[in-house]
Amino acid sequence: MHPGIRITLLIPLAILLGCGSSSQLVATSSSTTTNLTGNWEITSHLDSSGTIADFTGALQFNGSTVTGTFRALASNLTGNCPSFTTDLAVTGSVTTANSLSGTVNNLTLTIPISGGTATITAILPQNPQTFTPGSLQIVGGTCSMPATAMTIVQFAPVTGTYSGTLATSGTPAISATVTAALVQATTPNADGLFPLTGTLTIQGPCSATLPLLPETVSGIGISSPSGSSTSPASDLTGELMTPAATSIQAFTDIYDTNCSIGALQGTLTRQ
Repeated sequence: MHPGIRITLLIPLAILLGCGSSSQLVATSSSTTTNLTGNWEITSHLDSSGTIADFTGALQFNGSTVTGTFRALASNLTGNCPSFTTDLAVTGSVTTANSLSGTVNNLTLTIPISGGTATITAILPQNPQTFTPGSLQIVGGTCSMPATAMTIVQFAPVTGTYSGTLATSGTPAISATVTAALVQATTPNADGLFPLTGTLTIQGPCSATLPLLPETVSGIGISSPSGSSTSPASDLTGELMTPAATSIQAFTDIYDTNCSIGALQGTLTRQ
């Protein structure tokens, strides 16, 4: 598979996995925990009036203040909403509260978008790496949408050693054992994307250890830039299968004249 952003991979599993109910609040305070900072995804439960399918990007939490950078995936790619490469500034607030089920975080985010303002609200559980229900509304501008149910989740960093058996899609399929040693940056770049570096080791019809091309993580998706590639090198794109980033539905391309077995795909699991 040719490298590049595979937009279809960015449609997440949140809707399929479902979401829970909000907790009853009994007390509030102005402090919050630092583990909320990181990589986030918001998926709207679209109906015919929905314009935005997805927000992904980085959020930073400092006390009760939230800032960040998101990108939006419009439900109609030819409509009046921003392209997927447009950076959107995020501001907001969070307060902690004690509920019958434990500590939760009341989150409100605002995002200027296409002449209007998107407002996102949710009550986050103590573990932010949980698919959580909330509401998304865009008022004004060319990308407006009524209040719509959505799901919000934080994804853990893609850092560690992931391994699995991947195969080509042709007939007969060629398989190989792939081990990816990955490190996700702790801070995002200016676009709200988290740089990903590492190496890919292939064992099969040919064997090689190759550096990854520059890649980024945003929300559920791992992507690499399109265009020509240097050799020898490799890339790994795909989507995270769990918020804890314990496994990746992966696609790999190998750029090495001594190890030409084509694109491989399958599941890589963190060891």
